[in-house]
Amino acid sequence: KQWYQRRVLGRQELHPNKPDSPFYYANVHMDTGELQNQWIDSLSAAFVGVQVLHGDLETAIMHHALFYGLWVKYDALPERFNWERKVCDYSLYPLRPEFAEATYLLYQATKHPFYQYVGEAIYTSLEKYTRAKCGYATLNSVLSKKQEDRMESFFLSETCKYLYLLFDTENPL
Repeated sequence: KQWYQRRVLGRQELHPNKPDSPFYYANVHMDTGELQNQWIDSLSAAFVGVQVLHGDLETAIMHHALFYGLWVKYDALPERFNWERKVCDYSLYPLRPEFAEATYLLYQATKHPFYQYVGEAIYTSLEKYTRAKCGYATLNSVLSKKQEDRMESFFLSETCKYLYLLFDTENPL
């Protein structure tokens, strides 16, 4: 619990004079706390799930909203988004599960239908932009939606699983 509280306080101290900075946990130097970069990576969507499991729903909801905004903008999550320049630093989307997982966990914690709406948006984008003749394809760029001949195993084992569970309300875990 102390670690979590230090993490939240650290985030508040990092951005006291930047009201336009997004709500997220920055990459900082482990010894000095100095900001190391100005990007949000798609893997950090997993921290929303940690927040939910810790019981910090208010913060998880705000943090999730950041990733949802990126999903709405690109119909996928870029690997890295530069929040200061407001551009993709790395526009690849390898069908990662972290945002779907966070959406599922928030739905389970709140039962708010908004999270099923988000899940539907994820599913619709996946069908529209990543569906391929023999499965689903990594997007080489969330900007161009160009597909790569690659589907990571975590897409089936995690991304699809969380989307399925999000809508399977008759069989709670």
